[in-house]
Amino acid sequence: MSEDDRKSKTANPHEGNKTEQPTKKKPQSEKRMLISGGTVFGLLLNIRMLRRIVQIFFLIVINAYILGVWFANEAIVEFWKGLRNLLPTFPIIAPLEAPFAMIAGTFDTMQREFTRGIFPFFTLGAMIIILAVVGRAACGWVCPIGTIQDFMTLPKRTKIRPAQNTENDLRRVKAYIFFIVIILAVWLGISRILGTASTLEAILGIFARAPFDPLNPAYIIFVVAPGLNWPYDLNTLWYLQTFGPVVWAQLIFAILIFVVSIWVPRWFCRWLCPAGWFYGVFSRSAIIGIGRSPAKCTPDKCNVCETACPMNIRIRTYPYQHMYSPDCIMCLECKSRCPNDAIEIRLL
Repeated sequence: MSEDDRKSKTANPHEGNKTEQPTKKKPQSEKRMLISGGTVFGLLLNIRMLRRIVQIFFLIVINAYILGVWFANEAIVEFWKGLRNLLPTFPIIAPLEAPFAMIAGTFDTMQREFTRGIFPFFTLGAMIIILAVVGRAACGWVCPIGTIQDFMTLPKRTKIRPAQNTENDLRRVKAYIFFIVIILAVWLGISRILGTASTLEAILGIFARAPFDPLNPAYIIFVVAPGLNWPYDLNTLWYLQTFGPVVWAQLIFAILIFVVSIWVPRWFCRWLCPAGWFYGVFSRSAIIGIGRSPAKCTPDKCNVCETACPMNIRIRTYPYQHMYSPDCIMCLECKSRCPNDAIEIRLL
């Protein structure tokens, strides 16, 4: 036996007796915990956390140049105003008349252009392009009213989810509101072109400028509320008496929308928002949407995706390939909650 053979044997005398231990596979739940909870990057991979961050970001950006006003920096204010003129409208509800508005909603802009007798070519064109690509994702990730409703839904309370027939009937209300608003807006626009709008304006009153504004929660909290003379101590509480019954009704309505959202997720979006109905017409066949994996989805045993959906969509009734729901806001709550990872983001 050579000297090299003796060294190899004496170096590890027990090596021949060792047996290779099989490596244990980590359970899927543990893998998810390692991915989603260990690092900041892991948190960003969590879809729900990422959406909350994006929602807060846009809630601030929509009224972005308020920061410049707070710090009394005219240069910052002018920068934001200049940037505002370059941005297209977004398929959300957000009035550009807000004191610090940066982003305007398509529906808000459209009704104002109609009331002035202008056809909103650019506004509608930008809207159709956005909705045709990403669907109503702006409703789920950008819209300030949707964001506030989502955060009001966070407390653990029993959520009210109407039966499908009741849900369908309630969804029709926003379509009726849309047609009433557009008919009034077009009527006002034609009347102003013809110079015969004075009588109609007198009849409509606060609805004459933009028919949906008095009932628009975004207009109420971003335009009406900031323009009020709010009390700042006990000696100025009498300021509340100057608001008037119409303003009080608007404020109570806006508060009611958010309070009811604690138990009924996004009920305003589902039943009352005319903009949401209009956006849904063009988003039904969006290029980017969600589908289900037939190999992973167990629709007969599981309904977690439907329970998680804030829009109360019956996801299991749609084809596996693509969910063609006009009410889907691409919030991806279904994907983040699915225990089988059956929900997938798909291209049309």
